[in-house]
Amino acid sequence: MFVQSSKAFADFVRSHRVSAGLTQEELSSRTGMSRRWVQELESGKLVPSLEAALNVATAFGYELHLEPMQDPSHLDALFDELA
Repeated sequence: MFVQSSKAFADFVRSHRVSAGLTQEELSSRTGMSRRWVQELESGKLVPSLEAALNVATAFGYELHLEPMQDPSHLDALFDELA
């Protein structure tokens, strides 16, 4: 799965949490984050740190892979989003 933005990651988290039948409280317990943090992540109100994103990915059985980019032009939009 390719996640290109914090919004896409938030959508990933919400859809996987719901598919797994987990409440926000249960996901917070699995990730070590607060329920409010999960709520704000899913609503797009926060951009998770790398460590937090790794914890969430691990909770769903995913791992992070870095690969060389084919076309770095999409980085402009990503950096604009983070600014």
